Amino acid sequence: MPMSGPPGRALLRLAGVLSQLTCGVCLLVGTISVVLVQQNKTGQIGAVVAWLAVAMVGLVFGGLVYRGGLVRMLIAAAIDAGFGIALVTLDADTLRKLLKILSASDVATVGDGLTLAGYGMLGAAAVCLIALPQGLAFARWFHTAAATYTAMAAYTARSTARGFPPPPIPARGSVYLIPADELPSRRRLYIVLGGLAIGVGAGIGVLVSSARPSEAPDPAPVTSKASDAHARAASGSAAGGRAPSTAGAGSGKPAIAGSAGGSAAIAGSAAPAAPEGVAIAPGNSVADLIFAEHGAIAKVDAKALGALVTPTAFGFGIDAGELAEGRDAIAAQIVRDLGDPPAGGFTISAKPPVIGEERDHAWIVEELELGGAGREPRHFAISSLAARVAGTWTIVALHWATPVSDATAERMAILKTLPAPHPIADHHDGSDELDHAVRAAFASRAAFADAISERADAFNYGSGAERAHGASIKKIFSKLKAQIRLHDGARVAAGSAWDPAQNAAPWIGWAAVNVDFTSKTRAATDVTQTFRVLAILIKDGASWKIVQTQWSNGGPVH
Repeated sequence: MPMSGPPGRALLRLAGVLSQLTCGVCLLVGTISVVLVQQNKTGQIGAVVAWLAVAMVGLVFGGLVYRGGLVRMLIAAAIDAGFGIALVTLDADTLRKLLKILSASDVATVGDGLTLAGYGMLGAAAVCLIALPQGLAFARWFHTAAATYTAMAAYTARSTARGFPPPPIPARGSVYLIPADELPSRRRLYIVLGGLAIGVGAGIGVLVSSARPSEAPDPAPVTSKASDAHARAASGSAAGGRAPSTAGAGSGKPAIAGSAGGSAAIAGSAAPAAPEGVAIAPGNSVADLIFAEHGAIAKVDAKALGALVTPTAFGFGIDAGELAEGRDAIAAQIVRDLGDPPAGGFTISAKPPVIGEERDHAWIVEELELGGAGREPRHFAISSLAARVAGTWTIVALHWATPVSDATAERMAILKTLPAPHPIADHHDGSDELDHAVRAAFASRAAFADAISERADAFNYGSGAERAHGASIKKIFSKLKAQIRLHDGARVAAGSAWDPAQNAAPWIGWAAVNVDFTSKTRAATDVTQTFRVLAILIKDGASWKIVQTQWSNGGPVH
């Protein structure tokens, strides 16, 4: 008997296409991840292999969706939803570690793209579920058509025996006996999609993991003992491939070499490396100051540490309750944060410092790892503002912190276990104009982004050791889905507080503030963290602009 045509399956076809695209994209992501995990020694290769295996299975089930059927459509929907949830909830710290060669803004862009892809995959899963009625109807028709074809084939075989003429077969019905899905062509499609995703993914992964910023390759950290190693880390960084971009030869001042990764190093400094065990006093260059600081840290020498800061200096310590003003208080705070040194002093592994310099003032960021015999390594993030007054470089404000991952800090903020920073009272030395500029900059996220200087040596140091520099800082904060505001007061000081030359017209200053940062969790609820921030500002025409900030979660964080 003639059969009726197949039921409509527009949604079914759409569900199949979206499922196969989802799994093709996941094959691409998985292949890139294999290369990055192997290259950066971050993450578990077994998890990535499982991801690839599930993507291949999903590619097959995406093809089976065209024929409908409850089980195969539910499996395809589950695979699509699983991939979508994984990408939407991808940990930002993990992504930064995998893409460490990229700048913070590029990592943020990749993260946004993956999140968008994840939502698209959740949409594909939803289409599979919406298409279930069509899938069930088409599956019933398919089975009926297959059964009819089998019966007719058997009847034809009997009827064409010797002595019997072939039976008449209705042409109209025969059109619909075999469904339109061509299995061989679908197998070829799976092979093409899988091969394309794996090939392209491997190529992209190799490029991302092996490329280096052309301006400044990032040298490996230099590990050493006491101050001589840190001299090599600073003065030797130019040999690591960093080209100086400011300060002429023979100037005696460290030049600033920027990189796409957001770091800069002392290059071209005239200061020699210090011999083992010989202390360096703060002298006529920023390099001298850094060498002396490292030597004092290695020995936990309170007197030497005190000699590096001005009598009226300000400093954040690593714990939330640590906030010190004055030379003696700051030296005692640093000694407390460092603890007792091992025999022979701490060994220090230091990345090249980040430095910006303007008119005998410098803003500096360092990452140090302290260790020693029988000691677990400890990481410190340090930023400071230094000035050369009466021919000697000293520190006027500093910020010590231990990096805390975003995931850890957010979890503790939700559980109300994140230590609350010590309150900051309103007080400013010098310019009222600077005080007003600080309050305006931290009034909102948009105001902060607007206050950021686009100088190449402007720098933002995040609470988890994230780095951004120059115009990329403004770009990142402009796109953040968060709000900021001052938590309490603002401690502000203009350059006239330590530099007599600025009494009439101060052009540089610093501000210490606690800032509430409110963002959305993955569950779409608001969570607020209160960060400690040390900001360095300079006068740019008629307005004050921020050239450096360090954000930190106060400890102890367990």
